[in-house]
Amino acid sequence: MKKKIAVFGNGWSNEYLMMVISGIRKCAIEHNVDIFFFMDYSSGEWQDENVKAGEMNIFTLPDLGKFDGVILLANTFHLKAEYEYLINQIFLNHIPAVSLEYELEGIDYLGTDNYSGMFELTEHLLKEHHIRNLLFMSGPKENLESMARKQAVEDAIGKYGLALKTENIIYGDWSYDPAQEALLQWMDKNPQLPDAIICANDVMAMAVCTLLEKKGINVPGQVKVTGYDRLISGIMFSPVLTSVGRNWDDIGYRGIKHLLDRLEGKEVPRHEKIVSKAEIGESCGCKLCRESKKLLRAGHNMGYNQLVDNVLLAGRMCGMAEFMSDVKTPEEFHLRLNEFWSGQYEYGVSELYLCLNEHFFSSLKTGDKLEIKGYSDDSDLICGLRDGKMLERKYFKTNILVPDYDEDSIGSHMYTFLPVYRKKESYGYIVFGNEVPMLFDYSMNTWVSNLELNIERVRQNLKMEDMNRELVRLSLTDALSGLYNRMACEKLAYPFMRECHKAGKNCALLFADINKMKVINDRYGHYQGDLAICTMAEVLKEVLPKDWIILRYGGDEFMASGECGEEAQLEEIKKRITDRLKKKSKALELPYTLKAGVGFWIVREKDELDLADCLKRADEAMYSMKEMQHQEK
Repeated sequence: MKKKIAVFGNGWSNEYLMMVISGIRKCAIEHNVDIFFFMDYSSGEWQDENVKAGEMNIFTLPDLGKFDGVILLANTFHLKAEYEYLINQIFLNHIPAVSLEYELEGIDYLGTDNYSGMFELTEHLLKEHHIRNLLFMSGPKENLESMARKQAVEDAIGKYGLALKTENIIYGDWSYDPAQEALLQWMDKNPQLPDAIICANDVMAMAVCTLLEKKGINVPGQVKVTGYDRLISGIMFSPVLTSVGRNWDDIGYRGIKHLLDRLEGKEVPRHEKIVSKAEIGESCGCKLCRESKKLLRAGHNMGYNQLVDNVLLAGRMCGMAEFMSDVKTPEEFHLRLNEFWSGQYEYGVSELYLCLNEHFFSSLKTGDKLEIKGYSDDSDLICGLRDGKMLERKYFKTNILVPDYDEDSIGSHMYTFLPVYRKKESYGYIVFGNEVPMLFDYSMNTWVSNLELNIERVRQNLKMEDMNRELVRLSLTDALSGLYNRMACEKLAYPFMRECHKAGKNCALLFADINKMKVINDRYGHYQGDLAICTMAEVLKEVLPKDWIILRYGGDEFMASGECGEEAQLEEIKKRITDRLKKKSKALELPYTLKAGVGFWIVREKDELDLADCLKRADEAMYSMKEMQHQEK
């Protein structure tokens, strides 16, 4: 049986994912391991509470007891609750786990030696470019990675008899806008530019370069700038960033190997660091080496292809919105989504599953709230794609995660899971099979967000359709008896008779009228009159075939229409109505015996369907019966 490894990470760190996932996949393929990657797009404690809850919910989807090991891409997490939940689940299930690039107490660690590469880069600036006055832009003040990089800078310049001044340490919070704001504040207080700005990551370095260029300050001519991470965006940037490579693909590979070795009982280091390396670019004043030029060309090609893909993606998202705009039933939603994905979807995806919570649709009628945390026991595969073929809609056990998952299938598989939700309520989740190009840029978040909007639109359509049906029902319903009202003649009864007649079937029009209704109201009061009407309605519903249309025609008059046989069947119905009325009168201890005149007319295939004539004949038959009842009395 194949091993199954659960991986948890955040999609905003897309370039990191591209490299670390490539290493994970390489090792998984070599050892025939299936990877289940649970990914969210949380983005910090400042994020809206509904979004945080909706995104993080995907981490609650898997039962870790069903997995052989766990990899935490913990340096990508933004929420404290993410760490706490996953660590608790790992300990509860006693499952081997390794955290990449972020140290967590009690969890095996595998990551970059943040010190070595940054020391090498700083020394390069000092030796090759004779830097003496430098500014260090840190990540968050208490972040361990940032602190290690700062220490490397301090030690490197200390080797040359220099010191990093406290006022020359600023904090960019790993991000673009905060980095520019921090530099602006520093420049307001310090009119003299530093020789170099060493940034603790590439994102801040690119923000710094952009700001300096806007102010007419040349990089690297006037100020040299360096980063850390060796991002593809940094290689594509102008000037190409001098940075520190972290061997993320190797770390991903070792993460899987670490778990497999532990499962086999081998001795493995519980805390391991991989040496980082300075990667020289243009932003420090150097020329590109042959390898860097090759990476730059590849990066430019990737950027162009990504631009084209995003343009196509925007068009397809508009197309999806148009496809979903007038969906009014769950079945139509399934068919429309199938049609759209099978005809338009072109992202190299061989497997794709949209799994909604089992009561996603039924909750619209019941008014029940959807899950906020967790998922339903069963899921509705509303749309699925496997090997380019669309799948039938079906329900399956959610703990299987992937519909029809085969743990004995040949070869390694990777599945990426993302949450589907709106305003904190969990709608379900989506699964991408194997590597998906959208995983490695921000378009996957855009695509899933667009899908959520379309699902919400469908949900609103379904709500509106139910409300409209209810309004129609109320407009056609008699409030007292609960039967259809007279308006239903034109809307339901007559069309039903036309269809029967067109199909060559006998159809009957039945009329009934409560005897001496005025006497009941005058002698016993209107409460008894209303009770007589309701009792008559109950008898008609009990006696007449279930598919007949029954309505209160007005006052104490009732009408019904439906498919029928010959007269004998209707005579039997008349008798049963009369008998049931007598029994009801006794059971309810009415102060009178409830009676009704009942008449009918059969429209046969060869008859002309003249509704006015049918009504007249049924009415005459009813009054004929009433006369007979009066004579009997």
